[in-house]
Amino acid sequence: MAAVLAWEVNKHFGEWSGKRREYLAPLVEESLKTAAAVLCGGNILLTHLSFGAVEGFWEYFNRRNGYYAGLAALASHSIFGFITVSVYRFYGTLPPALGAGILVHLAWNFLVVKLLEERHRCK
Repeated sequence: MAAVLAWEVNKHFGEWSGKRREYLAPLVEESLKTAAAVLCGGNILLTHLSFGAVEGFWEYFNRRNGYYAGLAALASHSIFGFITVSVYRFYGTLPPALGAGILVHLAWNFLVVKLLEERHRCK
C-alpha cells in the first residue's frame, strides 16, 4: 500500500518547480511506510523491507545498472526501517522515529546524488 501511494506522489515531484525529487521523496516515502505500518497495526521493519523489495524490483527492471540499484534500494530501505524501529522503541512515540527515518533517507539520497554528479563530471 505504501509503495503504491509513494509511487503516485513521487511521479508528480518533477512537476514541482525548484524542488528536487531526491530530497522530497524521503519525506513522502518514510511517512507513508511508517504511518501505514503503525495505523494498520503492522510491523514497521517488515513494511520497510517490503517497500525496499518493491523499489528494488523496479530498479532492477528499469535501470541500466538495475542489479546494483535494486540491491541498494533493498539494503537502504532496510536500514531506514531498522533506524525507525530503533528510535520508535527508544522514545516510544512516532514523531522522533519518523524524523530519524526521514533524516537518514535524506542523507542517503544526498550522498547518492553527489556521487552520481561527481561520476558524470569525471566522464
